[in-house]
Amino acid sequence: NADLTTAQVFSRLLPDTPQKYLGLYNDDDIMSSRDATLRNHLMVRRNYEALVSGDGACAGCGEKSILRAVASVTEAYMRPLYHRKADRLTAKAARLAQEGADKLALLKARSESEYQLLRKTFAHVIVGLGGENDRDTAKRIAAYEATHGPITDDELVSGLVAVLRQDAFNHKELQAIDGRRANGMSVMMMGASTGCNTVYGSTPPANPHAYPWMNSLFQDGATISWLMAESVIVGHAHRSVAPERLSDALLDRTEHVMTEGDYFTLTHLDDALMTEQEIRELPKVWVIGGDGALGDIGFQNVSKVILQNRPNVKMLMLDTQVYSNTGGQNSDSSTMLGGYDMNQFGVASQGKLIEKKNVAEAFTSGHGSPFVAQVSIANAPKLYKAMLEGLDYRGTAFYQCYTTCQPEHGVGDNMSAEQAKLVRDARGMPEFVFNPRKGETAQEAFDLKGNPSVDRDWWNTKYASTGEAYTFSVAHWALTEGRFRKHLKSISEAEASMLIPLNDMLYFVTQDDVIHRRVFDERHRSFIPNFGCCIKVETDGVFTYYAVTRQMVLFAVERRKAWRMLQSKAGVVNKDYLAQRAFLAKVDKGELPLDEAKARVTELMAGELAGVH
Repeated sequence: NADLTTAQVFSRLLPDTPQKYLGLYNDDDIMSSRDATLRNHLMVRRNYEALVSGDGACAGCGEKSILRAVASVTEAYMRPLYHRKADRLTAKAARLAQEGADKLALLKARSESEYQLLRKTFAHVIVGLGGENDRDTAKRIAAYEATHGPITDDELVSGLVAVLRQDAFNHKELQAIDGRRANGMSVMMMGASTGCNTVYGSTPPANPHAYPWMNSLFQDGATISWLMAESVIVGHAHRSVAPERLSDALLDRTEHVMTEGDYFTLTHLDDALMTEQEIRELPKVWVIGGDGALGDIGFQNVSKVILQNRPNVKMLMLDTQVYSNTGGQNSDSSTMLGGYDMNQFGVASQGKLIEKKNVAEAFTSGHGSPFVAQVSIANAPKLYKAMLEGLDYRGTAFYQCYTTCQPEHGVGDNMSAEQAKLVRDARGMPEFVFNPRKGETAQEAFDLKGNPSVDRDWWNTKYASTGEAYTFSVAHWALTEGRFRKHLKSISEAEASMLIPLNDMLYFVTQDDVIHRRVFDERHRSFIPNFGCCIKVETDGVFTYYAVTRQMVLFAVERRKAWRMLQSKAGVVNKDYLAQRAFLAKVDKGELPLDEAKARVTELMAGELAGVH
């Protein structure tokens, strides 16, 4: 409401906030106040990106931010297109009402055959008399005219005008939902696989989806949404594209107003024959599902749909790394560490020992030419930009987004954005965009911008209080989520001095060592003692030490390998990898004794790094 002052707005939004705080904010400078109490409550980024609200979801659910980004970005992209199209159609309808009769008379005088073909096209496409073949169509038109009389020129022109004006109304003036302003029909539809998003997405009276939405069986969301998208294409072609093209032909052509080729195109119109602009104006269908629905049990369905590369199918995988709404089972996208409610880690079970499926990466190879992005609310501008690029792409787009599940991950209700940042920085789930429009090589299509220390194994950062350099690994991220608590054990500094720093241990292990189980061989350089490695962590200027399980080390090796593979696809040279290969070659050939290598690993690796060019 433009008549309300900023303080009045805050007063309505926060009725329990003392007036002395509300008065601090004015229309000239909303954040001029030095009072931290209200400022921190309102404007801490991780708080408002968590979007804690009463829509039936768990408080702070990481999925909600991404789902609302999908809806709002699609709306922001599509609504201006809809309104411009409405204005365009309105102008054409006005021109047709004024000039159409004369244009039709001129056409009839110049070419009777083109005139009759245009009438036939109108009867087929606009009146809806098209049949299975030309003979069937002629029979239907004859039957119609026998009952209602021949379609007159005035009826033809006024019929086109009415269709254009109705479509303009649908795109700009239609009140799609009771209580919302008239703003045009929905720009999108959504097919959601059964899971958390469908539970809170269908919890009355707080259904958050202000557009056509449906719930499918768990594994079928992709294929059902694909069929929805095909129906949208058919409707768009028949209701919107063909009438405008027919009007353009009558208004703007002076010869070849209607040919047999035009008739065939307009009566068989699909997305392959649409222009870039007509595709942009095509309503979009979003496939929504978790890592279980889209990356595990429904993976084949997703693969099938992505291969179709349909122009209005967009997919979002809400990756909690667990089957959240069934109690925390493993999915193929789960980490190696396990530790969920239904996958306990301990003496009797080592949890999940297989590598994590990199779902988004899988669709960048052997799946045609989809737009693929692995992004999250950790980098909101990149998330929105990737969504806009995918919406504009004339093909399927797939997004994998890390989304915290507060009860299963064991994190605070306001931490979804922060956890997404940590998992990215730890290489647990790096950011990338794969845009086929950039070129036909992986190096051109892949973009790794947004990840810290992009040409290194890990993020190289510093302790805040001392400035001492250290590497931020998956163990540092895992420490912040309760689900991994059994993999980390608090120890004293003295105890830590007896263990191997995790980063040092990683220099001696490759993924091939894990595959061949050399990591369990005490005689091999890659042997990993359980709780034999440690990390050092700073919290508010205080240092603490943690011993980590063998599986944590294996997880770090696996994530490092996955990151190196991603770097190579993007054409990024990893200096640490080259240095480690040179270092291990000397150890394995006996040129460097293992005891000496372990004792001097930091020094020796620094030397190898210095030699990398």
